[in-house]
Amino acid sequence: MPTSTDLRFCGFWPHATAETAGRHPVLPETGEPDELRRTVPPETGEPDDLRGTGRPAPAVVTVVPADLLLDGLTDERRLREVGLHRDEDDERSIGDLVARQIEQADAVVLTGDLEDAWETEQLRTLLRRLAPWAHHPRPGDVPAAARGRAEPVDAVGRGLRGYAVGVHEPVPSHGVSACVFRARRPFHPGRLHDALDEVTAGVLRSRGHFWLASRPDLVMTWESAGTLSIGPHSGWLAELPREHWDEVDVERRLAADLDWDPYYGDRHHQLSFTGIDIDPVRLHRTLAGCLLTDDELSRGEEHWRRLPDPFRRAYPAPAVTEA
Repeated sequence: MPTSTDLRFCGFWPHATAETAGRHPVLPETGEPDELRRTVPPETGEPDDLRGTGRPAPAVVTVVPADLLLDGLTDERRLREVGLHRDEDDERSIGDLVARQIEQADAVVLTGDLEDAWETEQLRTLLRRLAPWAHHPRPGDVPAAARGRAEPVDAVGRGLRGYAVGVHEPVPSHGVSACVFRARRPFHPGRLHDALDEVTAGVLRSRGHFWLASRPDLVMTWESAGTLSIGPHSGWLAELPREHWDEVDVERRLAADLDWDPYYGDRHHQLSFTGIDIDPVRLHRTLAGCLLTDDELSRGEEHWRRLPDPFRRAYPAPAVTEA
């Protein structure tokens, strides 16, 4: 099993190759690029805040050992179990950390080819599916095109700001498939809860956001790497008076305006799934079967809010009166 030092990302790396990583700052092994983008380490000689300065942000590069990638992504151990948690509230697993260090990077470099060339190419394909927005140079190549970004765009919140949460590549390449599930009508909380094991079976990484019929005012986030984590994120703009929209991130406002639905407003699902030998068609059918039926939808929001909601035990919603 991977240890805490098996996979780490190299820090702000504007003009470097994997072989020269030792001459550039290395970020803490349990850190995440998006947490550190606003602050440049002092040894770079750059100002603390690059936003608004006109200077290009230096790139964050994740260096991935080929022989440890799959073990790292599927490691369900909490960081606290290996003594690497930041504080008592740190519930991340090793799999969560590995996935975020990959997908939040500006460039991802796979090092250490496996004995089987086909399996090495499988890992390269997997990394491209996990971080389609990143550059993927070969070891030894200078990632000249890898420009950094100063503003974090976390994977589970990308869709709310108009960014892609993943790629839809359902036809396998070297056994790796990726798919994106999009829909407007809400999930039935009971059916979705019952289908969670089936939905996540064989999936190496999933992320995005969704909404439940029983709590139509709440954006829920979805993230898995080994284990599934679901939690409240924010409210939908459909529930926010228009005069308060200026208080919301401008990219999210623009994305909501462009994709506004007369009935649902900005409410929608956008979930990305990546894995080896997964069946995207089955996955889509399973999730579609968790949506409200026409009959359930026609009964309206008052009925939706009274649906049995197993998620309430972990994420309480405002109390409703049972019919």
